[in-house]
Amino acid sequence: MKNKKQKIQTKNKIFTTLVVFICSLFVLGSLVAITNYFSKRKTEPIQLANEIPTFEVERTGGNNTEKTLLPIPIPNLNKNKYAHLITIDHKAIFYPNGIELGEPLYLKIATRYDTHNTFAKPEQFFNLSIKVAGVEYNDATRPKMAEKGKIDPTHFYFCNIKISIEQRDLITNKNPKLDLIIDYELVDAQGNGFGGGSQTIENKIVQTA
Repeated sequence: MKNKKQKIQTKNKIFTTLVVFICSLFVLGSLVAITNYFSKRKTEPIQLANEIPTFEVERTGGNNTEKTLLPIPIPNLNKNKYAHLITIDHKAIFYPNGIELGEPLYLKIATRYDTHNTFAKPEQFFNLSIKVAGVEYNDATRPKMAEKGKIDPTHFYFCNIKISIEQRDLITNKNPKLDLIIDYELVDAQGNGFGGGSQTIENKIVQTA
């Protein structure tokens, strides 16, 4: 009799365990269903560009590395060594690489002098001229570098720049030094620049004391 009662109790425990297990499955299934109802996942493809536009500035000529600048033209001096006018030639090149432009791009040019602390106020000593495609550069009406729209991948834009510098007065400081620093940047019509779209060129000008 006792064994029979133990068997019944064992069966009841097994039955209860099965019922709890089945109920747990139902509860878990309901929770998963509710979670899936309020949570969705979408996968979207993102198109990546294979190439990006590039901007370069090349030196194409000039006499600033071969000649020393003089404040006045002096006759009978060696013309291969001295000059009253120093010229530098650059070419700015924009490669769209097939990228479509929403707005035209313009070339912005800014210059400054670095005297290496050998003399002060260099702007008072020099006349500087910058011409783009033969026209004097005007920051208010910057030259257009590229048109808007899609461009053939093999096409590129360029501007020829000629920089001329002459010295007005004699620098009395001993061993004066001068670097002309030119910053080139591609901007929109409002003058706003773009990341990675600028080039800085430094040109050393040899001075006489």
